[in-house]
Amino acid sequence: MQKLLIITTALVFLLANSTLQAAETYHLQRGDVITHVNTLEIRRIKEFWKAVKHSEATMYLTVQSADGSKKVLHVELRNHKFGPIARFGADVSVHQRQGVKVTNVRRNSPATQCHLAN
Repeated sequence: MQKLLIITTALVFLLANSTLQAAETYHLQRGDVITHVNTLEIRRIKEFWKAVKHSEATMYLTVQSADGSKKVLHVELRNHKFGPIARFGADVSVHQRQGVKVTNVRRNSPATQCHLAN
């Protein structure tokens, strides 16, 4: 009986841990470089905002993080009548025609609630 309890506890712990890892969030940070939106390669700011504006309710970003690692993020966008900047919640600047660099992230915006894609 005690072995069964130990095994059950271990299984519950493993399942809970794998669920947390699958739903791991990533907060875009100042200095991150966004290189792709969905399948579109981003080289200029105008391309980035056009891709955000015309994205459906979900969007995938390829990001070179400030620490040098590459991540693919899944973002849920809300509809916003004022335009793509308010819809996404981050300010960007040009980054050597190799993407756009995040300069500011607004609190509680979709840019703070990205999920790592598997």
